[in-house]
Amino acid sequence: MKVYKDKSREIYIPKDVNLTELLHTSAVPLAPSHLIASDSLTNRSLTIGELRSRAGRIANGLRKSYSPVEGDRWAVILPNCVEYIELFHALLWVGGVGCPINHALKAIEIAHALAVSRPKYIFAYSASLANVLEGIRIAKVELAQTGTTWKDPTVMTVINRHGTYAHAPDDFISSQTLAIPHYGDTTTRLASIHLSSGTTGAPKGVQLTHYNFVANVHQLYAHDPAQFHPAARIVAFTPFVHIAMTTMPLFFGPWTGALHHAMPAPFSFEEFGKLVSSVRPTSFQGVPSIALQIANSDLTEKYDFSNAEVINCGGAGMTPEIVARLCSRAPWEIIQVYGMTEGAPYVAYQRKGQRLPGGQIGHFLPNVEAMLKVSGTSEDAPEGGPGELWIRGPNITQRYSGVSTEANTRAFPEEDGLEWYNTGDVCTIDKNGVVSVVGRTKELIKYKGFQVSPVELEAHLNSHSHVVEAGVGAVWDKSQLTELPTAYVVLKPELADGHATRALEEIHQQMDQLVSGYKKLRGGVWGITKLSKTSTGKILRAQLREHLTGACSLHSEPQRAKL
Repeated sequence: MKVYKDKSREIYIPKDVNLTELLHTSAVPLAPSHLIASDSLTNRSLTIGELRSRAGRIANGLRKSYSPVEGDRWAVILPNCVEYIELFHALLWVGGVGCPINHALKAIEIAHALAVSRPKYIFAYSASLANVLEGIRIAKVELAQTGTTWKDPTVMTVINRHGTYAHAPDDFISSQTLAIPHYGDTTTRLASIHLSSGTTGAPKGVQLTHYNFVANVHQLYAHDPAQFHPAARIVAFTPFVHIAMTTMPLFFGPWTGALHHAMPAPFSFEEFGKLVSSVRPTSFQGVPSIALQIANSDLTEKYDFSNAEVINCGGAGMTPEIVARLCSRAPWEIIQVYGMTEGAPYVAYQRKGQRLPGGQIGHFLPNVEAMLKVSGTSEDAPEGGPGELWIRGPNITQRYSGVSTEANTRAFPEEDGLEWYNTGDVCTIDKNGVVSVVGRTKELIKYKGFQVSPVELEAHLNSHSHVVEAGVGAVWDKSQLTELPTAYVVLKPELADGHATRALEEIHQQMDQLVSGYKKLRGGVWGITKLSKTSTGKILRAQLREHLTGACSLHSEPQRAKL
């Protein structure tokens, strides 16, 4: 059993510090007046002193109103806003478990999330209240069909009052703060149930403990304190329900003093530019699609990006040309990041000033151990990989909610008495401990026995002058009994009409010249009107064919997809 671990970088992580106690400490001394959050939804701002006081007073009000029991689940169905931060801390303060759910989901999707988490209380965005109530109704029906009873949750509105519903936080602000709780062992005390992204099926509930989050905060800061400092400022457009935007603005930001300006959905590229000029951020969220837009636009010329230090890119396959273009737009360094909901979320991170070849991410965070396995087996992959990445560490979840025991066993295999998490990512780890993600077992395309990485092909496609953005998936060719790599591209507006087929043919021809024979786009290059993605920019490969224009590099006339 080959384990990759840097023992020289191990750090101490306390097991008796919960997230409310963490809120009352900091990495460096911070004045109570130090600003840590603001938003565009209500135009509120929040200092570290105000967060500590208000969260404790709201917690006291919730305790007096509802007498919640430790372990009760609280759904948070809100857009990015200051209220999100203080209410989440308040529910943790009373011993609750936060269950973030995207307020923009359809009722049936909210229902699935509620069925997984089964909360006792719900903080609901007033504008989404109708969908939330319908979601409750659907979830109760679904659960009843499985023999599960779930009582109607207590619903509280947020942002705007609605009818006779209690309104948070206004109705719960007590004159005194609740006493800060203390738990002797936080390794099993749940803090949240986050839904995984669900790109390969229905989302699962990822159970994360206070220890998981506290660990990730300490790991990040120990890994690269130069990158995380009290003068850091971020325009946070990624939904707070996403795991990265739980750890950063809720826990890591208040602990390090970083300011997060909450930008609610829907995302507007121009509005983002205006906020950059106003907030003067130092750190940027490099969601792949947004990073590509910035690289291919004049946004940084129209607005003030001069304060930029880093842009964090996770999961973005970029050619040297795109990297150079992005770097020329602002005085930032591109920082590669690797993480997942199950890792609370950060697992590997490029350090500021660390120069790495394209495709590499950086070192694992302290206390993270890894193994590389032959896909679908427990057999060690050749040293350095590529292989399926298994990891363990203080930030890694131990189980899912809402899935079978068998599903948990598959996701968390044991070896030599130790439990690991199988990420499903195909990675390499070089002799210096630097990790690279080269594909995903469930996304890799298999062409006549050869494995083809969609990420690699997407990087080439996105660098083409005709392409706004692109995704790659597989289609099944029954005549050859194999998958065919197939591209789906959004063409630049001037090419979308009349010239589309010719443009797609040119893209296809160039790709054939750039890649090996088994990587060629034998399924063609298809025009689409938009690329289906999750709220954090992950391509939904199962939905790539839903927005076809009919133009294809394999045909001279627009046709329906036949492959």
